[in-house]
Amino acid sequence: MRSPEWLLIWWKYYAAPEDELSVLLFHEQGGTLVGLTPLYIRVQGKRRTVCLLGSGEASTNHTTWLAADKCEEVVSHAVAQFILDIKHEWNAVHFDSVDADDININSTVACMADMGFPVLRRSLHNRWEIELPPTWEEYLMILSKSHRKQCRSLQQRYLESGRVSVHKVSGIEDFHKGFEILLQLHSARWSEPAKPQGCFSDQRFREFHETVALELCKRNQLLLVWLEYDGKPISVEYQFMSRKSVYSYLAGMDPSITEFSPGNLSILASIQLAILNGCKTFDFSRGDQPYKAHWRAAPVSCHEVRIWPNNLSGRLEHAAYGMSNLTELGRMRAVKWIKSMVSPHFIKAWRQVHYTVTGKRRGPRRVGSSD
Repeated sequence: MRSPEWLLIWWKYYAAPEDELSVLLFHEQGGTLVGLTPLYIRVQGKRRTVCLLGSGEASTNHTTWLAADKCEEVVSHAVAQFILDIKHEWNAVHFDSVDADDININSTVACMADMGFPVLRRSLHNRWEIELPPTWEEYLMILSKSHRKQCRSLQQRYLESGRVSVHKVSGIEDFHKGFEILLQLHSARWSEPAKPQGCFSDQRFREFHETVALELCKRNQLLLVWLEYDGKPISVEYQFMSRKSVYSYLAGMDPSITEFSPGNLSILASIQLAILNGCKTFDFSRGDQPYKAHWRAAPVSCHEVRIWPNNLSGRLEHAAYGMSNLTELGRMRAVKWIKSMVSPHFIKAWRQVHYTVTGKRRGPRRVGSSD
């Protein structure tokens, strides 16, 4: 999701006319390319903010600097120096949803802090990742006994019996069929009065993903997989693949299927396919839904980083944002405490009443949900 195809198509659909693209290339003295940094300057009136290309809408994950082996620190410091050199051209730096353990961005931020720039880092959410063993049987052994039994039962009763068949987009010729299934089943699961097609109710979001998915399909990086039960599509997984990882982005399912969980069977088939393709990790993306830990995914914290100029205006804005962050943290802790004091059944009933009255599901539907 940090590929040039994804980022440049994101720029086409989401950049405002006044925004400024700023992709940095770093070369050794001999001319060899050793680093690339995807940035842009978001312009809102007189305010100019240095951002990661692809940040904000459409949820780009894992954006970072690219650096050749043993050049990571040099490239990271060069990025900090570039931002310092143009300090009169921006009001703030905002790196949204970066992996907390990202060495390159952390090195740049530390370098800017050493230069005296006010820095604030805030935890946003987790992404969840499974470390995949070489075989499916080895993977089953890391699951709980009950979950392992459930997986074997699902596989035998539905996949091995042929009652449920696995299909995937294999080329441009069947891409549009697969994408239409994604739209239908995502809508079936996430439709609500205000958003009848779930996330795809937003036309720009839908057009962006249809364009980027087709481009990644041409490069064999798209995994658009669906299950059919008695010849009818019942679940779909919209994913991307690199040499070592599968990245789950969106999913959908037919909620009328009650004999078994199409979502669970779909995840099972996706993990099997990832192991078969030799992948080392399976990334469930953002969101702390309980099912991810059930599949033995581990959380990886994602942060946002904000940096201000080292002047009076920058220091005041840094202080004000820090105070608002403390207020938000207090609110989140209060909500967490209240939830711990009331019955889960009460919370579920309250959410149903909220949906009935407002037509809106309580809480955001995070990209990367299973069904």
